[in-house]
Amino acid sequence: MTAFSQTSRSFLWGSVVLATVFSLVLGLLATSGTAAADPVAAGTAPESESGRFLVVGGTDSQSLAVMRVNRNGTLTKIRTVRTGLGVMSVKVARGGKLVYVGHIVEGAVSVYRLTDGGRLNRIQRIAVPGPIMTMQPSRDSRYMYLAMSGVPGRLDTYRIGASGRLSTTGHSVPMSLGSLAPMVTVDPNGRYVRAASAFDASIKSYRVAPGGRLVPLGTVFTGGLPAVNGNATPDGRFFYITHEYTGNVSGFRVLPNGDLAPIPVNFFSGLMSHEVMITPDGERAYVANVGSGGVAGYRIHRNGAMSPLPGSPYATGFGSAPALTVLHPNGRYAYAVDVFTPGRGTTHVHAFRIRPNGSLVKIGSTDMGLRVVDGPVAQMAG
Repeated sequence: MTAFSQTSRSFLWGSVVLATVFSLVLGLLATSGTAAADPVAAGTAPESESGRFLVVGGTDSQSLAVMRVNRNGTLTKIRTVRTGLGVMSVKVARGGKLVYVGHIVEGAVSVYRLTDGGRLNRIQRIAVPGPIMTMQPSRDSRYMYLAMSGVPGRLDTYRIGASGRLSTTGHSVPMSLGSLAPMVTVDPNGRYVRAASAFDASIKSYRVAPGGRLVPLGTVFTGGLPAVNGNATPDGRFFYITHEYTGNVSGFRVLPNGDLAPIPVNFFSGLMSHEVMITPDGERAYVANVGSGGVAGYRIHRNGAMSPLPGSPYATGFGSAPALTVLHPNGRYAYAVDVFTPGRGTTHVHAFRIRPNGSLVKIGSTDMGLRVVDGPVAQMAG
C-alpha cells in the first residue's frame, strides 16, 4: 500500500516491491534530520487530558508530526520529530502515553513516551523479522500484535513491558495466504484478533490465549479487496471493513465462538474508501474516501445494518484526499488525514465538529508538513 498514486496500488505487491518503492522515494524526498518546533498559538490549551494531541507519521519524510487539539477542536502543529524510514503504522497504548511507530522498509518499531507538553522521547528501537504493515496493542496494553508481509507472512505477539519497551514472546502465526498486505485489529473485548488481507480478500480470526498467544479460528471471504483495517463496535457485536476498489462497507456479526458471519447487505461508502471508524457509543461510523474527497457517515442500527447520516458525505475541500478518519475520545470531533498523491499533493488534516445527530461540520484544516500513506498512520494521544 503506497500513497504515491491513487490507482497504482495493487493487492499483489510483495514486501520486496514495497521496500524498493519506498527506498527510491525516500532517497529523493527525505527531509532534514533536525527536530523542529512550531510556535504554539495563544489560548490553545487542550480540550481535556484525554486526546490532547494528534500524532501523524510521514512515510517518505521519515518524521512524526505532533498536533495539539485546541479547545474548539481545531489543531495546531507544535512539533516535528525525526523517526525513520517507511512509517506504515502509528499506534498508542496506556492512555495515549506510549506511541509505537512501525517502519516497513527497515523492519523495525520505534517506541516513544509522550510528555504532557507534546514531546516524543524515544525509549526503544527494536528490529523485527519482517516488513511491518500494521500493528495493534492489546486492550490491556500488555501485548502488541505485528502483521508483517512476506511469503508466508506472519502475525507475531510482542510483550509490552512496564516501561513500554517491546520484547518478543516467541509466539508467531504464519499467514500462508494474504501475506502481502496484512492488516491487524483487536476486538474491544480483547478476546479476538482479526487479520484482513487484500491478497486473498479474507479476514482471519484468532482467539487470544494466555501469554498473548493467538489460536486460529475461522476465515471469511469478503467478496472485495479489504485493503485497510476493519473495526468492531464497542460492544463487540459487529465488525465492519471497507473494500477500497469497490467503495463498499461489509458488515459481519460476531458469533459466540469469535468467528464472523456476513450481514447480507453491503453499504456503499465512496470512491477508494478506507478504514471504518466507530464512535465510542457504537451508534455511528465514519469512512474516509480518497477518490471523492470526503467522509461518509453512517448510523449503526441494532441489527448491524447501516444508513447514511444527514448530509453525508461531508466534503473535506477542493484538492483534498482524505485516507483516514480519526475520532476524538470525547465524541465531539473528527479528523480526516490526507494521503499524498502526485495528482493531489496535499499534506493536510481536516478537522470536523460532530453534531448531536452525527453529521459533520468542517471547522478547519492544518498543514502537517508531511507526506503520508493511506494506512493507519495517525492516532489521538496524550
